[in-house]
Amino acid sequence: MFSENRGGQAARPTAPVARFCHRCLRVVLLVMSALSGAGCTTSAAPAAPAAGARDAAYPPEAVHETAVHPDEALVNVSLTADRWPDCTTLGTAIEDIFRLEGVRDRPDQDKALALWKWFRILVSGTGGAYAYEGSAGKPRIVYDPHAIFTAYGHHQCDGQSWALAPLWRAAGYVAFDECTHGHTIASLRYRDADGQMRFHDFDPQGRFYYWDDVHKRVGTWTVPLIRGRVHRHLLAPQKLHSLRTSLRVGETVERRWDNSGHLVPARPPDQTDAQALATDYYRYRPGRTDGVYAAVGEEVQTLEAEASPERHAAPLCAGSVNTACTPPGPGNAALHPAKAGEVARFIYRLAPPYVVADARCEAVLVKGADGDLCTLAVSTDGVNWQPLFVKEKTGEEKVSINLGREARAAGRPDVYTAYDFYIKAEFRTAGDVRSVGASALAVTAWRQLNKRTLPNLRPGRNVLRVTADRLAPGLALELEISYRVDGQPKSEQRVIAEFPHYFEIDVPGVAEQVLANYDKDFNTGALQMAAIRMKLVPAAGAAPSRSLPEARARSAFAASAPHPADMTDRKIMKKTESDVIQTSGFFPQSRARLDDDAAMNALVAKLRTGKIAGNIDEKWLAAEDLGSYPKAADALLEALPRADIDLTIFICKALAQIGDQRAVGPLLEKWKLGAAGAPGTRYIPDALAATGDRSVVPELIASLAKMRFDFRLHIAHTLGILGGPEAERALADLAANDPLRAVREEAAEALKALRTGR
Repeated sequence: MFSENRGGQAARPTAPVARFCHRCLRVVLLVMSALSGAGCTTSAAPAAPAAGARDAAYPPEAVHETAVHPDEALVNVSLTADRWPDCTTLGTAIEDIFRLEGVRDRPDQDKALALWKWFRILVSGTGGAYAYEGSAGKPRIVYDPHAIFTAYGHHQCDGQSWALAPLWRAAGYVAFDECTHGHTIASLRYRDADGQMRFHDFDPQGRFYYWDDVHKRVGTWTVPLIRGRVHRHLLAPQKLHSLRTSLRVGETVERRWDNSGHLVPARPPDQTDAQALATDYYRYRPGRTDGVYAAVGEEVQTLEAEASPERHAAPLCAGSVNTACTPPGPGNAALHPAKAGEVARFIYRLAPPYVVADARCEAVLVKGADGDLCTLAVSTDGVNWQPLFVKEKTGEEKVSINLGREARAAGRPDVYTAYDFYIKAEFRTAGDVRSVGASALAVTAWRQLNKRTLPNLRPGRNVLRVTADRLAPGLALELEISYRVDGQPKSEQRVIAEFPHYFEIDVPGVAEQVLANYDKDFNTGALQMAAIRMKLVPAAGAAPSRSLPEARARSAFAASAPHPADMTDRKIMKKTESDVIQTSGFFPQSRARLDDDAAMNALVAKLRTGKIAGNIDEKWLAAEDLGSYPKAADALLEALPRADIDLTIFICKALAQIGDQRAVGPLLEKWKLGAAGAPGTRYIPDALAATGDRSVVPELIASLAKMRFDFRLHIAHTLGILGGPEAERALADLAANDPLRAVREEAAEALKALRTGR
C-alpha cells in the first residue's frame, strides 16, 4: 500500500493512506471471487463437446451495457482525438495505445511498455485509499477497472493494478494483480523474444518495473513467480463500466478539466468523506492542479424538462404516464396531467458515464386545490423510489433540493456515488388539469471524471471525430471545445447533423508537456484543455458545420503518434530466471527433490502455526517449500481441505512439484468450490496434471463452458499434458471458440503438441 522507491525502501505516503490492508479483504474475497466469474462445480462428467457443437458460449472477460432507452435522442455519441487514446472502454484504450506508440506489429514487450507509458500518463499514483460507492448503509469498494480508470483516475497500489491488468487482458492477454498482505502490482503475461510465455511485473504506485538485466527483458517481483505472493484476478466484475453517452432533449453535458471541489474521495473505511475532504490532498481552492486535482475533472450534466407541447415527451423515460404540456400562463402549469382524476408521472433519467459527486433538483411547482397531488421523488434504479418533496400549500412554489453529499450527511434521500438516477414528478387533480404540475423542472448532476482520459489535444494538428449510432429527426448536436494556449482562451464550435463528423484543431508553436512524473502534474503546460460542451438543438435554422473528407480524416486515426514521455524506470532484479518453469505461471515452479526429515518437519510446523510477518504469510512460504520434499505429501493433503483461497495456491504449487497420485481425490474434492475458491482453485488442474492421471479429464471439462478465463487457461494447459480423445476435443473447442486470444493460443499449442508428439 505504500509506494516504493527504486531502492525498495518504503516511501512516505503522499496522501491519506488506508489502513485497510489485503488481509482485511479476505472475507470479501471469499464471496466476490465467486461473483467475478462463473463457478465450476463438478457433476456427472459428460464428454467434451465437439468444436462448434456447444450449447453455450464461454463467458467473455467483459460485457458492456448497450441498451437504448426511449428517452435517448442522440444515441451513443463519442468524441475522440487522433493523438490521444479513446478511453470509451478498456478495449478501445489499449487498441489506441498500441496504435499511437506504433507497436501493433511489434514484439509483446514493446506493447507492454507502451501500455506502461500511457498508464503512467493517464492515471495518477498519488491516491491513498479505496473509493466507495453505493448507499450510505451499504458502501462498497470500487473494483470496476474501467471506473477506476476513467471516473477516478487516481488510486493506491491496489486500484492502479486492478485497472492496469484488465487493460492488458482487453488486448487478449492474461494478466493479474499480484499482491502480498501490504502491496499490489500488475503482472502481465506475454511471449518473449525466445518464444516462451512468461509473466512480467509492473509496479504502478512504485513507478518502476522489474528488469532482468541478464536476459534484457521485464522480469518478475520474485523468482520463482508469486513466491509469497498471490495472482488474484481480484474481483473485476464481468459487466464493466464504459463511457457510453447518450443525450436527451433538454440535456446539456459539459466536461471540464478543472474540478471545483465536486469529488468522491477515496478514504479509509473508518474515515468519513468530510474528514477526507478536509485533508490537504482533497481540499479545494480555485485553480488547484496538484493533489487529487492533478487527475480529476468534473462533468456538469443538466436536464431541463422540455416545456413545449410537441416535444415535452421526448426526454421522458419508461414509466411516464398521463403526461401533457401546454404553454404556461398565470396560475397554470406547463407540465400537467392529460386526464383529470388520474395520476400523471413525469420520469426523467440522468445517465452515466461518471460517478455523481453532487446533484440538485430545482422546480417551480403549481397546486390549485388542497386535494391535488404534487410530489417529487428520486430513485437510483427506477424501481425503488424515495420522496423528495410533497407540496402542501396551494399556489406556485419554487423548490431547490440537494441530492448529493449534503443530503447524505443529513440522512435525506440522495444519489451521491450513483451513476444512473431518476427524478419522478407526480400530479393529480379532480379539477382543471392545468392547475397542478410544474412550470419548470431542472436536475443538475456534478460528476467526477478522470480528465486525462478525455480527448486531450496535443500541440500541432489534431483531428477530432464525432460518432453516434442514431440522431432523432429534427435535431442537431451543438459541440464546443474550449482550451487555452499560453493562457489565451481558444474554442472550436461545431453544429453536427450527420455522423461520423471530422474536424481539425491546429495548435501551432507550442511544445508538448513532458514530465518525469505525471502523478502530480497534468494539463499545466502551454496547451491546456478547458471543457467540452454538448447539447441538442433544433436542426431547423442551425447551419451544420462541414466535415473533413472522411477518407482523409480516417487516416489520422490509423497513424502512430508516440508520446515523447520516457517512463523507463527499472528495478534491477538480484535473482533472475534459470528455468522457464519459474516464470511461466504454471506449476510446478521447481524441480528440486530433497530428503531431510528435520528440515521438512520444521516446515510442516510452520505450515500449521505460521504467522504473517512483514506482509508475508509464513504458511504460504512453508507450503511452497514443502514441494521439495516428496515425503511431505501427507502433511500437504492434511492441510488442503481447510486451506483458504490463498494458501490453496501454495499447497497446489507443492503438490504439483511432488506429483503424488494420492492427491487426486482431495484435489478433485477442493475443485468443487470452483471460482468460489479462487485464486487457489485455479491451480488445481496444474497439480492434477503432475499426477499424470488422465481419469481426471472429465471432471476438469464438465463445466468448462461456464468457467472464467483464468480457469480455462489452466485447464487448457493441463489437457495438453494429460491428453486423450476427450482432452483433444475440448482443446479444439477452446482453440476455436474461446473469447480470450490467450486461451485460444494456449489451447492451440497444447493441441498441436498432443497431435505431433512435441
